[in-house]
Amino acid sequence: MSLDLAARPQLAEVHAFERLGRHVLFDVASMTFYEVSPIVHHVVEALAAPDARAFRELAGRYRRRDLAAVLAELRQAGVLDRPSPSPARAAAPRPRPAQIRTLELMVTHGCNLRCRYCYGADPRPGWESAPHLFGSRASAMPWEVAKLGVDFLLGASGSHRNLGLVFFGGEPLLELPLIRRVTAYVRDREAASGKRVQLSLSTNGTLLDAAAVDFLVANRIGCQVSIDGPAPVQDANRATADGRGSYAALLPGVRRLIAARPGRVPARVTVASGPVDVPAIVDHLLGLGFGSVHVEPALGGCGAARLSDDEIVALERQTEAVAEKLVGSVLSDRIFDFTNLVRFVRATRVVEERLHHHCGAGRGYLALARDGSFYPCHRFVGMAEYRLGDLAHGLAAAPRRRFTELTVGARPGCSACWARHLCGGGCWKHAVDAHGGLERPDERASCRLIRHQIECAMSINAALAVDDQAILGSAART
Repeated sequence: MSLDLAARPQLAEVHAFERLGRHVLFDVASMTFYEVSPIVHHVVEALAAPDARAFRELAGRYRRRDLAAVLAELRQAGVLDRPSPSPARAAAPRPRPAQIRTLELMVTHGCNLRCRYCYGADPRPGWESAPHLFGSRASAMPWEVAKLGVDFLLGASGSHRNLGLVFFGGEPLLELPLIRRVTAYVRDREAASGKRVQLSLSTNGTLLDAAAVDFLVANRIGCQVSIDGPAPVQDANRATADGRGSYAALLPGVRRLIAARPGRVPARVTVASGPVDVPAIVDHLLGLGFGSVHVEPALGGCGAARLSDDEIVALERQTEAVAEKLVGSVLSDRIFDFTNLVRFVRATRVVEERLHHHCGAGRGYLALARDGSFYPCHRFVGMAEYRLGDLAHGLAAAPRRRFTELTVGARPGCSACWARHLCGGGCWKHAVDAHGGLERPDERASCRLIRHQIECAMSINAALAVDDQAILGSAART
């Protein structure tokens, strides 16, 4: 079989990588991936190189007939001599503003902890009086604002019947009386509107006394616990206002909630700068009985707690260690839900949706501040340039349109990224922290970590038989 190494074939938009000891090829156009041999991986890498020298040098590593066979295989798979889409063709059709499906109520910015990575704190004197900074002494959301927020959600949701209302803070359980009152109002309005509202909140766990847990369970309010791991990790990053560690304070409430909802309480971990052992953190939290664990790095406005480049590399290595453990657990029929990976394992098995945005913030998802102003999400509250309107005057079309029209096909750094339709462009706030605006994603950290998680997920799928993959496609179990 002849092979002309001087004539380099055109490679379609693909991504070849090695992860977890497996070579994987992802075809962006078809959104499918294949486990391939090392020679296929090297041929694709050479074809993707900026000049033809790498392709010609393949003759020194492999026999010509083997290279010719690989090229024939790639042509049959449709990834050769197929032009890659231009950014203009990759862009989504101009979308229309979405109806609102989820609303965050910022019931308080007060907090009984002083986490060292909190992006809503400020070291300058007098910050405690700021109404939008976490840990502030500003008063809670007025009942009338919360009530009008519920009415707004029911009205702005249009034909959608399943909605979400999130009680957010600060520490929302500081305002449990307000949450009780809003919950009763929501349940009453559900019956009148014919809609169903899923209620949820995120808590630091220190206020989960028996009365709070009984209320959450009785009213079907989802509850995510922010906890960073064993006592040394938790106490180093999440201290009380007087500097004491918070692990001992939250443990009784966490156990109480998990006992009431075994296997159904999610844990949310923030990894800050400093020594960290993600596999050990996951083991500890699963051992406490959490149903799932999600890990996010401290980025953006987190000050000294922000992860360095070297720490991001270390986090990738530790994520791979969890991925290897996840494969072993699936093969032993002992499943755990590390959502950073499991969500992409499910999403890449069969791609059912091409994402054009990372989340619904600014489109179908809004945050309502205590003064009645709307923002894309809780991370933007208090940032005047991202205010989207208010209860009195409604949503402003122009600022909201920025979030709607900035699809991955229209954003620099996203339009040519192989992972764009699996990622959706990353967190808007990370983009603002990294570059001062929405247009460019946070390539240094957020993009890198998400791409790495997607690669790990595809490699997990490649390591598993179809029946094993189906296990992860359903609700993971510990």
